[in-house]
Parts: sequence; structure tokens; C-alpha cells
Amino acid sequence: MTSCSLFSPAKINLSLRILGKRPDGYHELLTEMVMISLGDTMVFRLSDEPRDLLAVSGRPVDGNPDDNLVLRAIRLFREMRGFGGKPSYWKVELEKKIPVGAGLGGGSSNAAAALWAMNLLSGNSCSRQDLMEIGAKLGSDVPFFLGEAHAVASGRGEKIHPCDPFPGKTLVLWNPLVPLSTSRIYGGLSVPRINSLTDSETLPRISSLLSEDKGGNDLEPVAMSILPIIRKVKGALTAKGSEFSLMSGSGPTVFGFFDEPGQATFASRFLEEQFGGWTGIFETLSSSPFVSP
Repeated sequence: MTSCSLFSPAKINLSLRILGKRPDGYHELLTEMVMISLGDTMVFRLSDEPRDLLAVSGRPVDGNPDDNLVLRAIRLFREMRGFGGKPSYWKVELEKKIPVGAGLGGGSSNAAAALWAMNLLSGNSCSRQDLMEIGAKLGSDVPFFLGEAHAVASGRGEKIHPCDPFPGKTLVLWNPLVPLSTSRIYGGLSVPRINSLTDSETLPRISSLLSEDKGGNDLEPVAMSILPIIRKVKGALTAKGSEFSLMSGSGPTVFGFFDEPGQATFASRFLEEQFGGWTGIFETLSSSPFVSP
């Protein structure tokens, strides 16, 4: 096999709790996430040049293209697993639809897709768990995208606890098209210093999260202090009939669930007219698009 095409989904955080700051500088967190139908399209082909290449269309991607997470994922896979001794280089075509710096995990999803594609194109030498361990070296959200569509993440986000498939929901997303720096949001937190939690300490918290704690995001106050419009959009979604509204991840994207498609359409149009930015209607995914052949 010399090429493959993958759908790289976004995610939303159904809750996000920051438990403290660890000695290694990372934050100990607990978050429930689900993949959604918004996503990027990625095509991987053998490159004619002796280097990996990334071509991006759609939304622009910030930063140095040669240091993009996609290329870093390919290089890391080559370094750790190789391609059967063959000097294989790849060209990636990325059609970007997920807003950048939006709290939707677009970069992490792309990196996960790259690892999945490299494994597929090299003959599936890695298990899903192997790929998740490689992905953890690239970013905290990458392992989630290599697992089930609905899961709880703990630690710094790299410990994944699969959940039952999430019931299908229609959701409205809104984003101001102004990226928020994840480091800036976490840097604005005031939390106690703690040691990393053991699994025996984390599991009861996960049970409580899944049964009781819907709709909380500890990063919202910091994000709202930078972009107060987030609070207004959350209120507008609730006023238009969403079950609840929440900022996803480190923001600034806000989402709300709706029972009726007509309500979702009306709410999406209202947000666009009232607040500008970008809005869309999507569905939660019951299964991951990354499935072994």
C-alpha cells in the first residue's frame, strides 16, 4: 500500500476538571471527551522527494510547516518503528476544516491520524496501545484520538479510560475565529501543587465524573477574562434551548446540545447574526474513524 485517506475528527470536552499542578509542570486533570463529525481530510502518499512534505488547504495553519505535528508524528514513527528498513518519505495533503487554537483538538487529531496512517502503510506492526504510547510523546490529547470515540482522560491527558458509546447528539458549535493559546489559559490558573495521582486515586473520581459532573470546565473563567463574549454565547445557546452549553477544552469554542434539528438551525443562525465568528451544526460520533482493517 502506497497511499491512504483518513477523516481526522474534532472533539469536545463534556467536562474538564483541573486537580492541581504537578512537579513536572503539567496539570493533573480529569476530562470526559467525545469525537464529533467536524473534521479534516488527510491523504498520505509516498513522496518522490527524500523528505516528508505537508500541503495544507482550507483553514491556514500557524507556525513553521516543517515543525507541524503531522510531520513530527511521521518522523517519530519512523524513528521508533521504521518502515521495514526502507527509506520511505511521505507527502500529506491536509484539508483543514477544524478551527486552529479552538479547544477542539485539531492538531492532536491530525497527529493521531498520521500515526495511524504510518502504521497502516507499514503493515500494521503496532497495536492501538503502542500507537497511543507513541502519541503521548507528541501531545496530551493525541492518545485520546487513537482510542474510542468516547473516553475519560486523566493524568496530563495521556491516560485514557474508554467509555460506552456516547448517545447520538446534535450540537451547535460557535467559534470567534480568534485562537486562544493553551499555555496562556493554563498559565492563568491558580491551583494547588500536587503529586501525580495513582490509578486507585483516579478511578473513583472518574466514576463520579461520569455519573454526576456534567457541564463543568475549570478553564472557562480564565478564557472568559480574555474573551468575555464566551459567556454571552453560552447564555445565548441556553436561551435558544440547548440542554447545556460549555466551552470546549482551553477554548474559545462553545457548544450546546439540541434535541430538535430545527432548534439547532435557529440557534446557529442567531449566533452568527448576533456574534459573528463561525458556527456549524454537527453530530457526536459513536465510534472512532480509526478502525483496524
